[in-house]
Amino acid sequence: MDLNPETFSISKALEEVCTVVGPMAQKKSIALRQKVDAVADEVTLDRQKFKQMLLNLLSNAVKFTDEGGSVDIVASTHDGAWLHLEVSDTGIGIKPEDLDKLFVEFQQLDSGMARRYQGTGLGLALTKKIVEFQQGTISVQSEVGTGSTFTVVLPRLSQKVPR
Repeated sequence: MDLNPETFSISKALEEVCTVVGPMAQKKSIALRQKVDAVADEVTLDRQKFKQMLLNLLSNAVKFTDEGGSVDIVASTHDGAWLHLEVSDTGIGIKPEDLDKLFVEFQQLDSGMARRYQGTGLGLALTKKIVEFQQGTISVQSEVGTGSTFTVVLPRLSQKVPR
């Protein structure tokens, strides 16, 4: 996997991803809300990989949120060097014992609630690889019946990494 860092606006990348996810959210009357701190808006990362990561997180958030729910995306920086991206939903949530399975390839949660949703089980595994390849971290907090928050922390200035 190659990295092709370029300077871009988080707001614009988010807008582009929301044009893909937006119709899915509208169909379920899910509010997609976004907040990007001005300081955090400009980053130098692999734009395509960043958008793929965002698409995976937002698609899952919408997929696992029932009609009338909400998905919030917040981008901020606390020290200027790191981008903090949070994707929170009011979805079905994840059992504590299932959290370790989330980022494993081809692994889908077997709970009755999660099984009614289709997927390959690759989205979050790929997202984790993209994040870690850019020297970042991804974590999740979740409560069954309340929703989930995925937190991604990435360096705002990515260095090109050789293969």
